[in-house]
Amino acid sequence: MNEQIGPKSYLDFTAPTIIGADIRTWFRFLWRFRGNINWRFYPRIFLLTFPIVFYTPLVWLERLRFNRKIRETNVKAPIFIIGHQRSGTTYLHYLLGRDTQFAHLTVKESFMPWIYLSAKRHLNWMLGRSLPDKRPMDNLKLGLDLPTEPEYSLGNMTVSTMLAGYMIPSQMYSVFRKTVLFENACAKEEWKGAFKYFMQKLTLKNGGKQLVIKAPENLGRVKEILEVFPDANFIHIHRDPYRVYFSTERLYGITLPLVAMEFCSSKVVKDFIMRSYRDMFERFFQTKKLIPKGNLSEIRYEDLIGGELNELERVYTELELNGFDAAKPLIEQEVKTYENYQTNTYDYPPEKMAEIYNQWKDVFDELGYAEK
Repeated sequence: MNEQIGPKSYLDFTAPTIIGADIRTWFRFLWRFRGNINWRFYPRIFLLTFPIVFYTPLVWLERLRFNRKIRETNVKAPIFIIGHQRSGTTYLHYLLGRDTQFAHLTVKESFMPWIYLSAKRHLNWMLGRSLPDKRPMDNLKLGLDLPTEPEYSLGNMTVSTMLAGYMIPSQMYSVFRKTVLFENACAKEEWKGAFKYFMQKLTLKNGGKQLVIKAPENLGRVKEILEVFPDANFIHIHRDPYRVYFSTERLYGITLPLVAMEFCSSKVVKDFIMRSYRDMFERFFQTKKLIPKGNLSEIRYEDLIGGELNELERVYTELELNGFDAAKPLIEQEVKTYENYQTNTYDYPPEKMAEIYNQWKDVFDELGYAEK
């Protein structure tokens, strides 16, 4: 069934993901996608523009105060959790987030990447009032200081991220090829510049600690990450592709209406999942050989669940990370909070499963999953 995906209300601010953008990024987004934004969303655009303009002096002041320190900050061998959406990246991030030797991007920082160094109290007050206690797509816990991914944060700093595609779903695939596979050289350089600055600023904020960053889109950006941080470490987590497809379909069905500025056919979204999954893994399989020996560890989601401590001890060993014994009790506490957690269930139509296998057969084979 070909349904329309879009917001329930033209003025819905449940997920104001672009509210922390600087004024240049915001107006570049509006200009670039001016032909795609439905006129019914103009009031929403106006209401988003107001806080962006209001925060502009704070953005300038923070740059003036911290820009030099940020650009002089050295980023210590960052650790990147990579894996397609719905592969267990968030759970793995939550577990590693309990290790106090590491630092991560928090939810409150992700919403306001330009001003979080000087507006901590303001962010706690503003975001804490409306943030739900669970994520809408999977009921994992959510909190201002919990780890989160940087794609939305970077999307407030540059138009060269997937955030633009999520806001304009009809353009998801073209944005993906431009800002994840980097078929556009200008987009690649712009992303790298924003990404380096983002990492330096987060490192400065956390006193030089080693960062653990989780972003599904980075599965297709290994080469570009290494160009910025040659000593980067990677933890790749993967999951049964059938499960990933249906879970990603549900994810977009829930999250796109929260951020989209147009209505889009569900067929476009399903086609995007099918094509982008294949393309992203093809790029990852090509580029993972560029990762220095000893800087990549891979996990099967199915092995992680129920075997968290064993799998993480192996990851620490393979990446030569110290401190697992000290972090183990904290990680174990985190695992126990999920003892009664139930994952979503799905109907697997045979014809759709056949299509998934036919389209993704090379990925099934490479990752070691069987046809069902």
